[in-house]
Amino acid sequence: MGKLYLIRHGQTDSNSGKQLQGRIDYPLNAEGLRQARAMTAYMDSVKLDAIYSSSMLRARMTAAPLALAHNLPYRCTELLQEMSFGEWEGLPLDEIGRRWPREMELFLTKPGEWQPPGGETFAEAVERSKKALAYIFSQEGHDKDIAVVSHGGLIRCLLCVFLGLPLNNFWKLCVHNVSVSVIREWDGNFMAENINVRNFLSEDKALAGGSPFKTPAAAGPSFGRDEAAEGGAGIL
Repeated sequence: MGKLYLIRHGQTDSNSGKQLQGRIDYPLNAEGLRQARAMTAYMDSVKLDAIYSSSMLRARMTAAPLALAHNLPYRCTELLQEMSFGEWEGLPLDEIGRRWPREMELFLTKPGEWQPPGGETFAEAVERSKKALAYIFSQEGHDKDIAVVSHGGLIRCLLCVFLGLPLNNFWKLCVHNVSVSVIREWDGNFMAENINVRNFLSEDKALAGGSPFKTPAAAGPSFGRDEAAEGGAGIL
């Protein structure tokens, strides 16, 4: 059976500035472009039959060099766009915490119960991610190796679907900028081969321990504000 390569977009200025970007259509910054080139080089030996991308600019800028290297088109769909965070979009995390302390606490500790101020709930995003999968499989079937370039929030939703995780475990999954997570389908079931692989980036090599598919799969017992402060983590 085929594999899905879930690839998060490269870094934007919003990521490095620790802002929640959501549907704001930021481009990659210089570091993000470097990350996209490194990911493309890493994926060079991987056989791909198709590439799908979020229609947002930062995802398309990440998908473009990968598509060029594999001599494939990339197909865009709005179903793979990042979650909508409503009134929080474009704001730094610390400001959100000051203005909406209760909502931010739920966002970080019980995301399945979080109600966004004018945005999309995690449950709604999960349903959209299921529609994205149904669309891709309707076009490609289940036997192809497919790259899916999307966003930290949407990729976490996909992983929750594949692994049967409850939404309150959402933040136990690390999905950093330009990371690659690999899902294999076998006999109607989905299995994670790797999650959050990005030790093809020079700054991660000291942590990699050798093989590019030995990066730890999950963050720990909870998301926590320390990880939010990393800038590149999560759905910032």
